[in-house]
Amino acid sequence: MTRTLTSALAEREVDPDTVHHTLRYYLSERLDDPTTEEMRAELARGWGPDFAADLDRLAADPLLLENAALLVLSGAWDEPDQPERILQIAADAKAKLPVIEIGIISVAAMYGLYLLRTGGIKRSRRTTIRRGDGSFEERETVDYADPLGPIAALARFLGRVQPPP
Repeated sequence: MTRTLTSALAEREVDPDTVHHTLRYYLSERLDDPTTEEMRAELARGWGPDFAADLDRLAADPLLLENAALLVLSGAWDEPDQPERILQIAADAKAKLPVIEIGIISVAAMYGLYLLRTGGIKRSRRTTIRRGDGSFEERETVDYADPLGPIAALARFLGRVQPPP
C-alpha cells in the first residue's frame, strides 16, 4: 500500500512550523527559487481585488496557513518521485528550522494556492487565423509558471479551486 502524506507526516511527528518551511523550500526548489517579492507581484496581478485582505487573513490564522500549505503539498504528493522529495525536504526543514518571517510563509502558501487555482498558467493567448483554403483556425498559446508539476495536476483534478474565504 502506498503511504499517504498524512501517514508520513504523522509518523515523522511533523509540527506546523516544519510544514510551513517544507512548503517554502518545496516551492523554491520546484519554481527556480522565486523571491517573495516576485511571488507577491504575481499574486497582486492575478489573485484579485481581495489579495491584500486574503494575505493578511492567511498570515493571521496559523491553522488556515498550515492547511493551505498542506493542500499544496498534498497536490504534489501524488506526482511521481515527489513523496520522496517532500519527505527529504521536510526532514531537512525539521533539522534546521530557520527563523523565517510569517509573511514569507504566507506569501509562499498563497502563491501555492494561486497556482492551484490557475493550474500554473501565467498567461494564455488565443488567436484566430485564416488558412489558405479559406477556413479558420484557432490557436492557443499557454505559458506555465511551473512545468505542469504537481500543482497543475491537482488543479486539473479539483477543477476550480478558489482562494481562501
